Amino acid sequence: MPVRYHEAAEDELLNEIGYLELQARGLGRRFFAEIQRAESLMAQFPEAAEEIRPNIRKRTLRKFRYSLIYSIEKDGLLILAVAHHSRRPGYWVPRTGSAEKGTGVDA
Repeated sequence: MPVRYHEAAEDELLNEIGYLELQARGLGRRFFAEIQRAESLMAQFPEAAEEIRPNIRKRTLRKFRYSLIYSIEKDGLLILAVAHHSRRPGYWVPRTGSAEKGTGVDA
């Protein structure tokens, strides 16, 4: 199942990779590898993650305090947020009705 990012979620991902890489060399790369692992699991088992709202699921990363918030769309998965566990809970909710804003780029 294809995985794509909401434009704002893609920005979050790129910003976090850059921030973590500045904190410690290689940390941003490890974070991205963990994101890719989660994407792969989500694509294989889209309904396995916890449903936190109707049609909205949360895949928690194993090694970082982040979750991928996503919806299952007719054409694949749409990641709505790359959310840190202790920052701004629920900030991504306005994105839930905006599937048409997804980038369409497979991630």
